[in-house]
Amino acid sequence: MTTLLITLLTLLVSGLWFWKKGLAMLAERNASKELEKLLFPKGDNEKEAIIESLVKITKGKYNQELLLDYFLKIKGLQVVNMYDPVNFWTRRFLMSPTKLKLNYFEQVKFYESFLNYPEASARIMVSQTEDNDYITSESNGGFYKKKQLA
Repeated sequence: MTTLLITLLTLLVSGLWFWKKGLAMLAERNASKELEKLLFPKGDNEKEAIIESLVKITKGKYNQELLLDYFLKIKGLQVVNMYDPVNFWTRRFLMSPTKLKLNYFEQVKFYESFLNYPEASARIMVSQTEDNDYITSESNGGFYKKKQLA
């Protein structure tokens, strides 16, 4: 009887851990590959340049893994159109909070530096729908939503 109870308790704890941490780890691993292909079309050189500029913004306080996680989540949310079908892992990764919490000044510098990055990828990901929900604005290099969802 106690062996069965211990086994059930172990399974319950393992299931809860997997639900909270395991799925997040799988989502990070799978989605980061997809987002890196999308956000860094020129490869590792572009990725290293972005990380280097993030290190300068934060004055070297954080490691590269945390900075990459922050960049992928923030820019991924801007580039990926969440109204179109999105991979489960990508959606889960983008909807999770960032591991890194930048202070106000670092956030401002981040948004000033990367507001229009990557222009070409953003134009590809956001497609114009039949009922003209999205309008392309070449003057500001981006897109804006014309109608609110009801």
